[in-house]
Amino acid sequence: MTQRIALSPQLRTLIEYTESSLGIEIILHRHADAPPSGILLDTYTYQTEKDVIAYSASLIGLLKDFVIALNVVRLLLRGTASKAGKYRVLSYEPEGVARGMGQIYLDILKDERTRSLPLVQKQRLPFYLYKLFHETLSDIPLEVMGHAFLATNIPAMRSAQLYYLVKESLRDMHELVEVKNFIPRRYFVMHNGMFYARDLFLAQIMSEYKLNPLINIPELQRFKNLDAKEMMTHRWSQSHWYYTKVVGDAMYASLTRSLPPYRPEYWNPARVLQLYENACVVANNFMALMQVSDWYTWASPDHLRSADEHQEEIEQVAASLVFGV
Repeated sequence: MTQRIALSPQLRTLIEYTESSLGIEIILHRHADAPPSGILLDTYTYQTEKDVIAYSASLIGLLKDFVIALNVVRLLLRGTASKAGKYRVLSYEPEGVARGMGQIYLDILKDERTRSLPLVQKQRLPFYLYKLFHETLSDIPLEVMGHAFLATNIPAMRSAQLYYLVKESLRDMHELVEVKNFIPRRYFVMHNGMFYARDLFLAQIMSEYKLNPLINIPELQRFKNLDAKEMMTHRWSQSHWYYTKVVGDAMYASLTRSLPPYRPEYWNPARVLQLYENACVVANNFMALMQVSDWYTWASPDHLRSADEHQEEIEQVAASLVFGV
């Protein structure tokens, strides 16, 4: 490990285990422009020569250690899956992009809030939403498994983890609020439903009431004590947040049915690999519930890097298939 900062004993143990298990050296880098969640550049995903974790210069104390630890676990999951020959990422191809853009465009025309948008905006919005869901579906599953690992194996970081999650939840679930009237309601709901399910799932694992979205998210608090009959009234059925709860509850139920109970015994490659496979289950379940399974493809990191390098060309080919331009 390359670092010049003070780290907690628990974080040092996690880093040492990851380095010895994967046969690598982790480089920690303090950077003023790093996002609050940090940045992970690993050899398995990006073919970098070094495994680097950058964390924000504004982070201090146990919160800094937790952000580093979360990225170390992500690295551990990716590296373990790669060593087992099972590491795959969600990628995209012109045909899948065209299917996604075509469905999104139809939903734009169906939604009374978006059908009157200018034509240019209606043609640009589908690819933006397609990429937004690609990013979210790629990040949330590993994030859920990383949080589960830390919650069950390093309880000393629990207070920092809860603070981080509550703050991130508020940011994540309000990311699209400013544009909610410019995108079909279906996509606002599906996007926020994933974060709702994540928080409810982790609230159960951590036994933390504060993390429950019906407590943490102001717009969802109104549904905490409503029964089903009250929630079905016209007043609530027009709310983006009502549908977020309905979809989020379905996603959470899917997770609890599909994933095994968590126990603090994941400190070996077989258990870590199981966590990675659980992340794939989370992604597949979410895509199935949202009916977007044929939008994306599981492929090697090389495939995704190539797709990102040719993103403009792929968008043009997909747009020609959808719009005939």
